[in-house]
Amino acid sequence: MALATIRSAVPDPSNLVIKSEKQTFKIEVVASDTDLVRLRPKPNFRTLGKRYGKRTPAVAAAAATLTPVQLQGLEAGSPATLELEGGPVTYLPEDVAVEREVASDWLVQSNGAFVAALDPRLDEELRLEGLAREVVNRVQRIRKEAGYSYTDRIALWIDGDAAVLEAVRAHASFISEETLARGLEVAARAPAPDLEQRVELDGNGAVVGVQRYQDGRTVAGPQPWTSDE
Repeated sequence: MALATIRSAVPDPSNLVIKSEKQTFKIEVVASDTDLVRLRPKPNFRTLGKRYGKRTPAVAAAAATLTPVQLQGLEAGSPATLELEGGPVTYLPEDVAVEREVASDWLVQSNGAFVAALDPRLDEELRLEGLAREVVNRVQRIRKEAGYSYTDRIALWIDGDAAVLEAVRAHASFISEETLARGLEVAARAPAPDLEQRVELDGNGAVVGVQRYQDGRTVAGPQPWTSDE
């Protein structure tokens, strides 16, 4: 399945470094931020008025016809010239502020020429992975509340709504690794937990139980989780 996509525009893509715990998205580097947003000029009437006097309203209105390349040049400190009725007009960098307008339903953040856009659509694989990460966060919190050392291995039980169980089964190895769970039982309640909590995970209910794992425990500890595949 295709995962969520991040598109990024940077002045020098060769220096782009993106770090992530897991690759949950596809990264595309685009040639220009105009692929992600619309550049919109905001004329500075004060500076234009000093040079163009009565022509200022027309000169300011004509700024809307500046091309994306010209606007990018103004941002970089280069002037831009238009041929208008009454003679050519040169816009200096201080004459025009360049604003960015989102051109799609993507989530966009910008800082000058640096722009990042995130596709907000989630497919099923990404939804399950996100839910599994929520499970990990809650188990880590429960571990802390149970007074475990960060090196303690645990036995883990998770029961709850179908969406939670699906996510746990799909990412059981990841959950076990991140929470130091030597044993994981799905769709089951802990018979003798050190701590058990009802939690809500992205709108889904779940019950999470933990017990400090002891090698050789045979009464209450679950067996290591194995896939049905």
